[in-house]
Formats: sequence, structure tokens, C-alpha cells
Amino acid sequence: KLLNRSMEKDGVKIYSSSQLHKVEMMNFFLSQNDIESVIINQQDSFYKTIGEVLLYVNRDFVLRAKQVIIKSTGE
Repeated sequence: KLLNRSMEKDGVKIYSSSQLHKVEMMNFFLSQNDIESVIINQQDSFYKTIGEVLLYVNRDFVLRAKQVIIKSTGE
């Protein structure tokens, strides 16, 4: 998804990892709970081990999103 205007202004980083598949899983769990999120991949295009993949949600959904992530990861 592209970073839309509201997410640009009101987005909060909720999760990050150096492994894209983990962030995509969290994105899926959030979408299953009707929480819109945006993935921003800041990894180097050649060296995938450099940089992080970030997951943002609207600030209005931060607490709910954290609960979903905790529940899905068991942390």
C-alpha cells in the first residue's frame, strides 16, 4: 500500500523487523482485525540484511494494533 495522506500525518510505527515476511504477517493480522496498516521497506535493495521493514498504523488504532500484535506473537 502507498502511504496515504492521513497515514503520513497520523501514522505511528507499530512494528519493525529485518525480515519482510514477519512484517507482512503482522500486516495480515491487523487487516483481519479491520486495522489499516502500511508497510515501508527501508532495506537496501541489494543487501537485504541492511535496513528494516516498518509497519505503520493510524494513531487512533495504536492500542488496538499493539494488542493484536501481542496476541499474534504470544509476547
